[in-house]
Amino acid sequence: MHGPEWLENPIFPIMLVVAGFFFLYLSLRTKKEHRLHQHSDEHSGIEIQILERRFIDTNRGWILFTLSLGGLALGSHFISEYVFHLYDTTPIDIFTHGLSAMGLTAIVLNFYLTRKRKLYYPISIGAAWVGFIIWEIYEWIQVSISGPRGFIQTEPFDMAIDLWVDTLGALTICFIYDEFTN
Repeated sequence: MHGPEWLENPIFPIMLVVAGFFFLYLSLRTKKEHRLHQHSDEHSGIEIQILERRFIDTNRGWILFTLSLGGLALGSHFISEYVFHLYDTTPIDIFTHGLSAMGLTAIVLNFYLTRKRKLYYPISIGAAWVGFIIWEIYEWIQVSISGPRGFIQTEPFDMAIDLWVDTLGALTICFIYDEFTN
């Protein structure tokens, strides 16, 4: 056991995955007028302003889709690491990295980033890269604490694969965002 006991129980991660699929179902069932992107003329979305500046500018369908990805990403991480103890084996690592990058990119696309829509995707992909860098630093710290006998891989080839998968996950969400909101 290398985590809290409540994470060893598969019920919580399975509930997260089921909630993710439920939110996916709800997001796909939203009416088309509740799925328009921020810069659309007919946008009837959700705007939150802080100090008279738009902070969040999104729509109901995309929020539900983001919650879906969050539940699926967290549930898969918890299942792989704490229930099955398979974390950081290459196929599992690729899957969880891709889902995490997708979730982070989807979260960033909910914010009002700039008036220029063409900058949304590079900024959200950059956020996925920042998440990748933070995660790899965390893995290096874990290896330095637990020693090289641990289960975490920090070889350059593994990091290159992780960055590639994070980039593909972020690009996938940018494509899905375009398809989902148009």
